[in-house]
This record gives sequence, structure tokens and C-alpha cells, in this order.
Amino acid sequence: MHEFNIGLLVVAASALLLGLLSTPLKRVGLPDSVSLLLVGVVLGPTGFGLLDPAQWGNEMAILEQVARLALAIGLMGIALRLPKSYIFHHWRSLCVLLLVSMPVMWLCSSVITGWALGLPLGAALLIGAVITPTDPVVASTLVTGPVAKENLPAYLRHIISSESGANDGLTFIFVMFAVFLLTLPANQSTTVHMLGIIGGDILAALMLGAIIGYTVGFAMRKAEEKNTIDQPSMLMVTTALALTTLAAVKLAGNNGILAVFVAGLAFDQQANASEKQEEERVVEGVDRFFTSPIFLLLGLMIPWQAWLSLGWPALLLVIGVLFLRRLPILLLVGGHIKDLPSKLDGSFTGWFGPIGVAALYYAALAHHKTDVAELWPVVSLLVVSSILVHGLTAMPFSHLYRRMKGSSASS
Repeated sequence: MHEFNIGLLVVAASALLLGLLSTPLKRVGLPDSVSLLLVGVVLGPTGFGLLDPAQWGNEMAILEQVARLALAIGLMGIALRLPKSYIFHHWRSLCVLLLVSMPVMWLCSSVITGWALGLPLGAALLIGAVITPTDPVVASTLVTGPVAKENLPAYLRHIISSESGANDGLTFIFVMFAVFLLTLPANQSTTVHMLGIIGGDILAALMLGAIIGYTVGFAMRKAEEKNTIDQPSMLMVTTALALTTLAAVKLAGNNGILAVFVAGLAFDQQANASEKQEEERVVEGVDRFFTSPIFLLLGLMIPWQAWLSLGWPALLLVIGVLFLRRLPILLLVGGHIKDLPSKLDGSFTGWFGPIGVAALYYAALAHHKTDVAELWPVVSLLVVSSILVHGLTAMPFSHLYRRMKGSSASS
């Protein structure tokens, strides 16, 4: 109970401090994720030792549930920030990013991991799958706020947000393929099991999420028309929708992460313009509060000794993944699809594909299903590296993008 109260105090105090200093922190380019990660390191076992997740029970089980909640709130926030019907109007660009770029990112990540660390095929494919998704929580800090809005055009912020929202749930396919490859007996077909994942988890989650989101949106609109709901209650509906969808779809045995994003999109079809503006403001605040604990927890759980045991190949791995996992394929795509109309747009989007909470969730999930010893050390190293590198380069690269965009326009 003592450590619980310390943890509660740290989370709440951090949220208060970040809230009071939100504007200057964003102006100097210090995202919440970086600040909270450093707080976790300072208070953790390698710092002052005030908090130690190893004493709380199963660390990976705790990580999985905290990451799951953070993802749900983050995905709902993205779905509500996108313009209404955005997915329907920009589906071609999203299909390219999800059906072409995403598998390439998985394979590139797997090859780099296997080459740098000398891992067998199954382990490399698993780690590659876990770090494939563009994280919605970290990405949101890069495309929201005054710096992003001043420097980045809306179409670029929307495509980064929508991709990060959609690819989290779809990553489940790649993760489970690697898990089956590592764990299924030789007499069982991986193909059969994958068809069950695609049909029973992905497609079912899409349908359930759409039904729940549209139903709640319709009910809220009718309640507003009949004056049976007040404004404060309207503003808490979206958070309740995210958690309801996450739990209900999981209990049904399907992919709750993907369902939450779809539920948010479906709910948004029923919201009017004034409601949407209010929802966005509330969800952004709730989003920041709910996602704070996951970065603190990561700082507490950093496996420093396991990182050191990886040796110098770990540096090659970090450099290779950050520069080659996503940037080359997005450079090729840039200039060929509507929402990335130039190579500059492709390069910016290719660089800002952060690895974050989604990777932590899938690492914890895969940890329960496999015995790949390198899974947590490698994934945690890449997540921390991405949070620091992408978080600290967000502001200067956003300013650079605006200058280069202005130069190309004037010429």
C-alpha cells in the first residue's frame, strides 16, 4: 500500500506539473513521454529506489494492462481528432500505408534485428512484428499542440494520426504469425490458425467496434434531442466508450485494440460539429492523464543489465531500426499518393513513425506466449530510443519541414 500511494502521488503530481507547464514544455520541444520516462528512471530501482515494479507482482502482466488502457484512450482521441468521414475519403492512401508499407516495415525490422543480434528467424520475426506499429500515443504528441499546428499542414497531421490509429490493431496479425511459428507443433497448420486470427479477431473486432460506436453515438444524439443528457455527461461518454469497447470486445474473444479505433470513427459519424469540438478538448486532456503511467512504468522497468549484455550490436540495431525500418519505404511512397504529395512529406512521415506504447503492449502479450529471452530487452531498448530521438527531434524537424516547404513553394 505504501508503494501504491507513492506511485499514485508520482502520477498525479506529474500530471499536475505537466498540465501547468504544458505550453512552455511544448514550445521547447519536450514531450510528456520524455519527461515521464525520465521521472520513472529517477524514481526506479536504478535511481532513488522509491518504486520497484518487481515487488508489485507479474511485471509483464501489469505492463500489458497499463499499455492496453493507454492505447484505448489514445486511439479514441485520434479517432475523434480526425475530420468526420476522413477514413472513407482517404482510404486509398491508408491502404498503401497499411497493406504495402506496413509489411515492408515488419520485414525490414525483422531482418535488421536478426542481422544485428544473430537471432533465429522466429525470434527476429516476432521482435520485428512487435516494433512495426506506429505508436498512436507518442505520435499524438508529435502532431498536436501549437508547434505542430504552426508548422505542419493538416493533411500531414491527419495521415500520420490515422495510420498510427489503424496499424496498431492490424499488427496483431504479424505478432500472432510469429508466435505460431515459434510455438505450434509441426503437425498443426499455421495457415489455419492465421485464418482464425483474421476472421475471428480482426474482422469480428471491426464489426463489433463499428456497431458499439455507432449505437452509442446514435443514442447520445437522441438523448441530446430529448434533453435527457447534460453537457458534463456528454463529455465523459467518449472515455466510457473507449473502455466499454475495449472490455466488451476482449470478453468476446476479439481484438479490443482495433475495435476501439473503429468505435471512435463510428461514434464520430453521429456527432455534430459543436459536440466534436468539445469531445476533442476533453479527450485530449483525459488522453494525457491516462497515458502518463505507461511512460513512468517503462522508466521503472528498464532492464539496464540486459541492455549492456547485448553489447555493441545493440547500437547497430537502434541505428538500423530508426533509419531503415520506415524511412526508405515512405520515401518511395512520397509523391505517389494523395496524402503524401511530395518526397518531403514522405521523408517527414517516414522519420516520425515512433515506436512506443503499442510495442510495449505487444511485447508483454508475446512474452506470455513465447520464451524469446531477447524480446523484452530489445523491444524496451528500441522504445526508449524512439521516445527520446523522435520526441526531441519533433520540434526542430517540424520547423525545418516548414522552411523547406516554403522554399519549394516559392521556387
